Amino acid sequence: MVKIQYTDMTEKERQDISDALKRYCELDTLAMVMIYEHLKSIVK
Repeated sequence: MVKIQYTDMTEKERQDISDALKRYCELDTLAMVMIYEHLKSIVK
């Protein structure tokens, strides 16, 4: 996020970075849920 805060860039560049970070977080969260579900199924 530092680049967004301290670098001169267009609003489109700023939005592109923000969208990419949101997508990354979405996929990261999905991966954690999949791992959790898998571990939960092993424990049963």
